[in-house]
Amino acid sequence: MKKKTGLSLTAFLLALSLLFSGCSSAADAGDAGTMQETESAGQSLPENDGGVSSSQPSGSARTPRDLSGLKLSILGDSISTFDGYIPTDYNIFYPGSGDISTVEKTWWWQVMNTAGMELNANASSSNTTVTGDSLDMTGSAPGCSTKRMIDLTPGDDGPAPDILIVFMGTNDFLRSVPLGTFTEPSAQDEGITDNFCDAYELMIQKLNALYPNAQIYFCTLLETNAGDVDEYPQSYPSTNKNGNTIGDFNAEIATIASAYSYPVIDIHNCGITYDTLGQYTSDGVHPNAEGAKLIADYVINALLY
Repeated sequence: MKKKTGLSLTAFLLALSLLFSGCSSAADAGDAGTMQETESAGQSLPENDGGVSSSQPSGSARTPRDLSGLKLSILGDSISTFDGYIPTDYNIFYPGSGDISTVEKTWWWQVMNTAGMELNANASSSNTTVTGDSLDMTGSAPGCSTKRMIDLTPGDDGPAPDILIVFMGTNDFLRSVPLGTFTEPSAQDEGITDNFCDAYELMIQKLNALYPNAQIYFCTLLETNAGDVDEYPQSYPSTNKNGNTIGDFNAEIATIASAYSYPVIDIHNCGITYDTLGQYTSDGVHPNAEGAKLIADYVINALLY
């Protein structure tokens, strides 16, 4: 596969300008980026159609894809952090909080280890949203920022990921960020994004521009019963101050990603339900070791089958 060298801000902005000037529609650009066959370490990465991915194989006769040796990058929030495995200026949640005491218990490590992949870069930062200032270059930059895009590779001259998993948006829900409305693909402007749909689309467009040969998966969000969001935390579903639910956010994630022909992994359906948050999370938001195992098993099956 093509290797990215010198991931400077100038090179990144050039890639964005080429994306928006050379495509008749943003949807076409997304399709080209995800459906193109990628080669790595002398092997072909199988094509993957857009749409919501089911975790469970439909039959024992199905042959899993071979992902061994491929480079995996993660773009996420606190749920995907672990000290020593994210950039030093990023915000850490695990292992200082929750009960995931070793990196081997994180959902993404289990996915990587089971599939035989190698960690390329983990650009997950606690307490971050998808929305925000896309030009922020700090460790608290949002998911749509240039900073988070560049950090998906190891160092300035590191290789691009073969597989990239995006799993964030929970903090947008928790902070009652306006959801917005997605109708059809359209070029999004850099700067401060004030609604989730525009920020998510900008994130997809930038990932597509910078990593056109990567297979990128977008994940739906887990349920939450955080009392600081829901006026009635014991009622289902939790509703933020704008009246939106996790289901509303997940519907937009699936719609936007699918419009760009990217596959969606429905982590919301991994087995962590509203009624089992006490069993599988440490605080109604962050998975514990048992919850991380459920997520990992679901993602593994979605990737392999």
